[in-house]
Amino acid sequence: MTYLKFVVVAFSALVIFLAQPLRAEQLFVNFSSCQLASGESIPPCKIGYRTFGRLNEDKSNAVLVPTWYGGNSKGHAYLADSEYLDPDKYYVIIIDAIGNGVSVSPSNSPSQPAASFPVFTITDMVNSQYRLLTDTLGIKQLYAIVGLSMGAMQTLQWAVSYPDFTTRYAAIIGSPRLPSFDIARWSTRNRLLKWYLECRCQAPLEIMTGMQMLNSVPTALSESLPRDEVESTIVKKAQGIRLTEGQVWDQIRQAQAMITHNIADPFNNDMAAAAKAIRGKLLVVVGADDRVVTPQPVKDLAGLTRATLVELDKDCGHGDPWCDAGRFSAALTGFLAD
Repeated sequence: MTYLKFVVVAFSALVIFLAQPLRAEQLFVNFSSCQLASGESIPPCKIGYRTFGRLNEDKSNAVLVPTWYGGNSKGHAYLADSEYLDPDKYYVIIIDAIGNGVSVSPSNSPSQPAASFPVFTITDMVNSQYRLLTDTLGIKQLYAIVGLSMGAMQTLQWAVSYPDFTTRYAAIIGSPRLPSFDIARWSTRNRLLKWYLECRCQAPLEIMTGMQMLNSVPTALSESLPRDEVESTIVKKAQGIRLTEGQVWDQIRQAQAMITHNIADPFNNDMAAAAKAIRGKLLVVVGADDRVVTPQPVKDLAGLTRATLVELDKDCGHGDPWCDAGRFSAALTGFLAD
């Protein structure tokens, strides 16, 4: 996404956020421990969430929204709106993913702070959500699961880990597993974050900022940012980054979860077999020029599952669902109503 379009998108999201008359409060469930797929555990294990709307009598209108990389339930609240997930129809449950700084994370764990916080997976995030839904909220069936970016990775993991828990999955700008290009990007970013912890200097932050700019559609970035302002923009934006040691490890651990994410792992790495395990309807939305999450793997999955595939192309890359909000809204609401 270009910087100009990013500002427009961010402002639009803020307007939507402020326009909502009722803000759901931040809630938590405190588990004594969360068991991880690796065999390690996280004690204690606090999971955050927010709810919008009302759960109907037969508990059939609940929609789960897992959070994206670095995102939290507060930042996802704009989705609980008639344009996306109407709280007059649905009971919207937004759950903070492990490692996001709200749920248990390297930045807030009392027993495993910073680098001592164990490596976790997308599956571990999903398992904590399943536990919250079933044990805390008493929900045994969801109407739908809707996720964006890393939230879409969790959505697809739900589809194979708990295939009978819902009949509708909406995976927006996500992936069933990252290709080498994406892994290289996230691995490089993690190395820069570790360098920053070692040096506490600007150089790694400036490189990270430059990498972020390279996620943009080339022509769109070139049109919105003058040539003679590129270097000063990198420096200025890097100077605005403030990260504690714990926050750095939040980012590293969530990125590691994305790097290892692979819904075909339980199926001997056979994506066709994983696709057969998905029993519900699937909506896949991609950005044509997405350079943050390469769209081809999820497009391939859409072909294997006969999913509804919507390709957005507004020169915003990973930001296409915001830049083309009207088409995204129509695709999502239509899918949920079907």
